[in-house]
Amino acid sequence: MKNQKNDGLHGPRPTGPRPYGPQQVIIQPPKGYVPPLRNELQPIGVYSIDTGFWVGLPIEAFTEALVVAESKHAVDRIDERDKVEAKITTASEVGTRRTASFEVRDGEVAFLNRIVVTSPAESGPAVGDIVRVNFRISRWEHPDARIGETVNEDGRSYWSESKGTLAADTYTVDLPAQGELGEELRLVGPARVTLVAELVGAVAGADLTATLTPYGRKARRLVE
Repeated sequence: MKNQKNDGLHGPRPTGPRPYGPQQVIIQPPKGYVPPLRNELQPIGVYSIDTGFWVGLPIEAFTEALVVAESKHAVDRIDERDKVEAKITTASEVGTRRTASFEVRDGEVAFLNRIVVTSPAESGPAVGDIVRVNFRISRWEHPDARIGETVNEDGRSYWSESKGTLAADTYTVDLPAQGELGEELRLVGPARVTLVAELVGAVAGADLTATLTPYGRKARRLVE
C-alpha cells in the first residue's frame, strides 16, 4: 500500500533495540530486551532462559513483598498501655470465667512479637482459689482439639492447656522464638487477642485479676 507508513506501527517490526516509550507500547520488543527503567523503578519480572523473554512475577510474589513492606511501616507501638484485665470478683463460684480482649480495629494491621500473661496468687493462705489463664486468637478459626470440638467465637486457644498455680505467675510468650510461632503474629483487623481467666479449686476469697499485655506495633495495612 503506497500510503503505508514505515513507522513501526503499520510497517515492519524493528530489528533491534529502540527506545520503548508510550508511543510504541503496542509493539513487542525484541527477545530479551528490557525497557529503560530509570533510577526509581525496579524490574517486576524474571528472564526466562527457555523462552528468551522477560515474564511477569506471579501475584503471590507481589503480595509477599507487600507484607514485608507493611511490617516495616510502623504507625504506633503496642505495649503496656494496651494491657487488658480479666477480674474474678470476691465470692465467685468455681468455674467462673472472665474475658478481656486486645482489639485490632477494621482497617488496621498489628504485628505482635510478645504476649505476657499473668495469673494472681490465691487470695489467702490455704484458700485454694486458683485462676487458670489462657488466651485466644480470633483469626485462628479452628477448634481447640484437632477433632470433635466446635470453634470458639474468640478463636483457638494458644496453649493446649490453661496455666496457673496458687502463686502469682507470669507467662511470657516470645512469638518469634523457636518452639513458639517462629514469626511475629500478624493480625489484620477486625481481630482480637482474648484473655480467658477461669476460677478453679475454691470460691474466690477476694478479687482475683489476671492480665494480658501485648507487645509489637501497628503498621500500615497494604494487603488482606
